[in-house]
Formats: sequence, C-alpha cells, structure tokens
Amino acid sequence: MYKPLAFLAVQFTLATICYGQNTSHEHQIFAGTGKPVRNTVAYASGTPEGPASELALGNPFGIEFSSHSVWITSVDDHCVYRGELQGETSDEQRLQRVVGNGLIGYSGDGGPADEATFNWPHEVRADADGNLYIADTRNHVIRRVAADSGIVTTLAGNGRAGLAGEGKRGKEVQFNQPHSVVLDGEGGLLVADTVNHRICRIDLATGVLKTISGTGQKKLPTDGDLALHSTLAGPRSLAVDKNFIWIALREGNSIWRINRRTKTIHHVAGTGKKGYTGDGGPPREASFKGPKGLVLDDLGRILVVDTENHAVRRIDLSKNRIDTVLGGNKANETFPLKRPHGIAFKKDMGYLVADSEHNRVLLGH
Repeated sequence: MYKPLAFLAVQFTLATICYGQNTSHEHQIFAGTGKPVRNTVAYASGTPEGPASELALGNPFGIEFSSHSVWITSVDDHCVYRGELQGETSDEQRLQRVVGNGLIGYSGDGGPADEATFNWPHEVRADADGNLYIADTRNHVIRRVAADSGIVTTLAGNGRAGLAGEGKRGKEVQFNQPHSVVLDGEGGLLVADTVNHRICRIDLATGVLKTISGTGQKKLPTDGDLALHSTLAGPRSLAVDKNFIWIALREGNSIWRINRRTKTIHHVAGTGKKGYTGDGGPPREASFKGPKGLVLDDLGRILVVDTENHAVRRIDLSKNRIDTVLGGNKANETFPLKRPHGIAFKKDMGYLVADSEHNRVLLGH
C-alpha cells in the first residue's frame, strides 16, 4: 500500500571507502551498488527498500534536499527514491521508492505516485510542504506529487513534444524534453525547456506559463542583454538564489545567470567551446563539455557537473577562479566519474552528485 510522502521515514547510508589515492575521506559513496537496473515487470508494493549501500540505483540523475530528506531520481527504472537524513550507521539508514512503478510510460495521473509510470524523470524538487515537482523529461511534462495524499498529477504539458502555451496552462502547454525544475521562492516553478532553448516560469497559484528567457534559437546569449529576448543554447540545469537565476547551457558549454532585479543575462563561466581547460584560472576563460548539473554552496560558490569531462568543477567568483574538485583530472585523488548529472548541496553535510553511469551517488565536501 502506498504511504504518503509526509509520513515516510526511510534513511540513507554513507559507505566510506578509499579509491585510488583518496585517503582523506572527503569523498564517499552515498548510495547505490554500482549495478544497473532493467525491469520487465512493475515493482511490488513497498519495494525497492533497504540500506542505501545495498539498493541498486539505475542511472541516478536528479538530486534534491529538503529539510530532513533527500530525493534521487533514477532514469533506468523511471522512479524517485527518498531517504531521511538521520543517523549514520549502516543498520539505520535506508532508502525507498516513492514515485514510479519501475516501468517506462505515461500513466497514473489521479492515483498513487508509486503506481504511476514515468519516462526518464530527470529532476525533482520539494517545496516546504513536501510536495514534489518532477521534470518527466521524455513525456515532455511537469508532474506534481501531493505530500498529503501521494497522488500524482500533470502540472503542465500534454505528453507530446512541441512549443506552445505562452500565457496558458495545463494541457495547452507543450515542452520539448524539459530537464530541470527549480522553485523560485516567489510562488513559481522555473523550467529548463531544453530542446526548445527557453526557460519558463509556471505560476503555481494559477498554473499559467510564461517564458522568461530564450527565443527558441540555439545560440549563446549576449552578455548584458534582456533575458526575455536572449538566445539560449540548450538550458539544461537551473539554480536560484535571492539575486540570480543560474543556468548551465549544455550545447553552449557555459554558465550564465539572470539578474532577478534587472532581468538581464550575464556570462559567468566557459568560452562556449567544448574542452577541458582553465583550472586554476578565470572561469570565463575555462572550457566545459556538456555541463548538466548546477548548485550553489553555502559560500556562494558554484558547483558545476561537467558531464562529458566526467568531473565536478567549482567556480569561486570572489577569487575569479575555477577548479576541479571531483573526478576529471582529480579522479586518482577522489573518484573516477562516468557521465555524472545532478548535484545538490546541504550546509554541514556537503554535496551529493549523481555518478550516473556508475549507478551510484557520491558525497563530497
């Protein structure tokens, strides 16, 4: 039987190991066995569930922290898993599937989320009440799971790829592979509509969608232009703080930010050309290769998942410097990564990154 999200009490395992030359324990395996997942039948009710280090996470992508929980999407079985951030011994910490039945599809609206089907859910976000917002990427929709009932509904999109819905809501909206969602703190949900090369905002009170950046043309923006009239090149990941909306451009191989007051867009990092250069130097002179994850830490530094370079890189604007902190050219000191994607940060804990094609989630500090 489905358990409402607000009443789940499942906990995560931290499995500390040394890898290569890593002896500082600054990086750990957080969850996943490293084994892939391939399903032909739906999961039985209440499963998978168990110690995080013993539970297979097939191609984890999105990661989200709420006050006491962590949420992880896995695209191989089209699910979302939840764990409570309590305790640190292997017999306490567990995780459990709470969204998706393990099979690919687009079904289940109006019913329990753990009986519904999804198609590559890339990112998940939780609001203060525990409601979930999921970018159901290959169904081209944004879905919502109610915390009190566990019921899933489609918030926007009609299941078909397209570009439609300005000023409209619900099924009148069409996306093309939305990858990232983030709550803007002002009653809206921002959506990175990746293949349409735009960023939209859904007003959660009315459901109405409006474009905030992107003309539909796949091209790098011009520094300082109004965001609404700017081009974008594959917006893949979003993050917000009180001043800015931060954007990782996948095809644009660069990081940008929208000033929330002036509504202008500004260049942060990356030349726009594919590469893996620039560590130790100015972020704008560095090169990336398909960045697909983005988060800010408690010091205002930007952590970027540089996916095709198999690395996590950190931008410190106060020092005008970029460095690799995990994988990539630091693989021997930390962990080797294989096409990592989502990333999340929690003060006094560190960051979690989805080491996607190694089928695990790592913790870094």
